[in-house]
Amino acid sequence: MKWLKKAGYVLSLLVFLLLTLGPFVWAFILSITPEHAMLAKSTALLPEVVTWKNYLELFGGSRKGQLLFAGIANSLKAVGMTLLVGIPICLMSAYTLSRMEFKGRKFIRNLLLITMVIPVMATIIPLFRIFVARQLLDNVFWLSLVYVSSYLPMITWLMSNYFSTIPKELEEAAVIDGCGRLAVFMRIFLPISYPIILSAALIIFLNTWNQFQIPLILASSVETKPVAIVVSEFMTKDSIQYGLTAAAGIITVIPPAITALIFRKFLISGMMRGSVKG
Repeated sequence: MKWLKKAGYVLSLLVFLLLTLGPFVWAFILSITPEHAMLAKSTALLPEVVTWKNYLELFGGSRKGQLLFAGIANSLKAVGMTLLVGIPICLMSAYTLSRMEFKGRKFIRNLLLITMVIPVMATIIPLFRIFVARQLLDNVFWLSLVYVSSYLPMITWLMSNYFSTIPKELEEAAVIDGCGRLAVFMRIFLPISYPIILSAALIIFLNTWNQFQIPLILASSVETKPVAIVVSEFMTKDSIQYGLTAAAGIITVIPPAITALIFRKFLISGMMRGSVKG
């Protein structure tokens, strides 16, 4: 029976790798396949001739290459602004909900859980009307505030659960030494909370990078549109350049992939400790 279990594990792993890495491998194969070979009648999975024309076009200063890297820059701006605004707000909110006693605290914590299940598209029309009325469209800062409002419930909930695992004796000792609330937060909680902070930063980075529907409605100009929208526009009603689109997709995956690989251990530890206590 042991060999049967082992075979099941191996089979499950292979299926997992096929479903997760398969699309990326296939996209890379398309990106190095000549355009005429894609439409040829052939059952071969690998191209007979490898071409780097699509990558050379994107990195060579072509119009689509310029649009792609402008989209990457816009996505990075949105990520940076969202992190800059969102992380401090989530930290202070989480500390308040986990360590301070006040009327309505439990209600607010439960309300955070409820707001997580509200789909973003249910609020996008009211947001659009507000943005139009206040002339806030195509502005990275206000777009980032929308992202912050959507991530705030989940990140605050994770952080507050993480803070709840920190022994109260540390806080009490700091108070005895003369520290106020702000000093306790800055000197005690922040230094030992880097796993959940980095986990939250990674979650925000990945989700902001992959945003499509919100910026499509609120920030669709050339100056603000993120890379996800730019890549989708490589496919038009008149023509689809499969190889160029696949190459752009591979380039787009590189920044979040590198970030996820660097901070993956913090994501695991932060998520584990941030979910053990409600």
